[in-house]
Amino acid sequence: MDKHLLVEQYLSSVCREVKARELHKEIRQEMADHLDDLIALKRSEGSDEEEAVQWAVAQMGDPETVGAGLNQVHKPKVAWGLIGGLVLLLVISLFAMYAVELSYDAMKDSVYKQFPARFLQKQAVFAGIGLVLTAVFFFVDYRRLQSYSWVLYTGAILLMLGTAGFGHTINGMRAYVAIGGLSVNWIAISPYALILAAAGILLQMDNSRRSVWQQQLLLVAVPASLFIYSRSFSSLFIYGFGYLVLFAVSRRSWRELIPSMLAAGVLTAWYLSSLHYITMRLAAFFDRHSDPLGAGYMYIQIDHAVRTAGWWGHGLASVTTRLPMIHTDTVFTYLIYSLGWVAGGIVLLGAVLLIHQMVHVFVEVRDPYGKLLVSGFAALFAVQFIWSLGMSLGLLPILGIGVPFISYGGSQIVIQLAALGLILGVYRRKDMIRVRSKA
Repeated sequence: MDKHLLVEQYLSSVCREVKARELHKEIRQEMADHLDDLIALKRSEGSDEEEAVQWAVAQMGDPETVGAGLNQVHKPKVAWGLIGGLVLLLVISLFAMYAVELSYDAMKDSVYKQFPARFLQKQAVFAGIGLVLTAVFFFVDYRRLQSYSWVLYTGAILLMLGTAGFGHTINGMRAYVAIGGLSVNWIAISPYALILAAAGILLQMDNSRRSVWQQQLLLVAVPASLFIYSRSFSSLFIYGFGYLVLFAVSRRSWRELIPSMLAAGVLTAWYLSSLHYITMRLAAFFDRHSDPLGAGYMYIQIDHAVRTAGWWGHGLASVTTRLPMIHTDTVFTYLIYSLGWVAGGIVLLGAVLLIHQMVHVFVEVRDPYGKLLVSGFAALFAVQFIWSLGMSLGLLPILGIGVPFISYGGSQIVIQLAALGLILGVYRRKDMIRVRSKA
């Protein structure tokens, strides 16, 4: 009966009020099915077809009112709290890069004069590129990515293999690939690609013992081995935490999670024992003054910076030769040193707001694939915020993890903004998918 002229006119009037055009097909189908039931009921009472159709349409109510109600229920949602937290952190990032530039420029004879880059300008450019990707993933239907999960996984692993075998080595890590005139740290951004792929793969696999062990091999052992070969413990740690959260959300069984935890623990312990500088750094964390000019040096300098900062710090763009690389790993420490605990509190507020909003999105979303994406990316952001801020305060061992959205880094801030765009896109469709699920 959905081809009856009166029914077609009614459905068209309803759909005109619904702004989300992608839902029109599902809405038409659902309402046509309901009209069919009403028409069949009226026909069973002895009415002819025309009378039954008119009665059924009348029972549905005014089309403009019905359409307005459906539009209100299924209109795209915007996680304004998440956007607010992001804006706050990006403003802090640009302000921090400006202060870093001034500080480095004031060091006339410092080794940091080797940096030709203008940190503020480049950070703004990379943030702009990332925001474009945020907008793209906000509007694009994220569910289309699920069918490409194995392609994404294969591509991520092949790129990791290529980087590990032929990439550039910087600071002891073979993690960089050259794209044009840019060096991209693929190993550092690969956890995001792997989590995106793993979310779809875990949904496709069943709960059999064979599938569980396949998951451990493909999603734990292979990536971990490549992280280890690339000597990137920070990326291994970030991905491992994100995957364990993703696996727990997808299976909700600690029994199935045990093999992943054991595999990750064994690989991590083996990796740590093979790297002398990592073990020295961990030992120095517990006893800073055992090697004050070596492994304990950074911990001592961080302690001094945060202890002497006070509420308002030493002033904007303060010069400090004690803290190296203040544009990346120790940017939070430097913000506290120069602008005090007030600035540190603002950064903490932005981080807490962002993670809180991600948890809110996770709770609100009902689509299984969307829920996995949000949980996986939220875990990646959470572990980076917690560890980088704790590390910058001397409360956690130094692992070379930057503060998301604040520390300088082209490829990383771009991929972080893209991941946040996916989270926003999942939330945008949280009430739009329910119609599809009923069809």
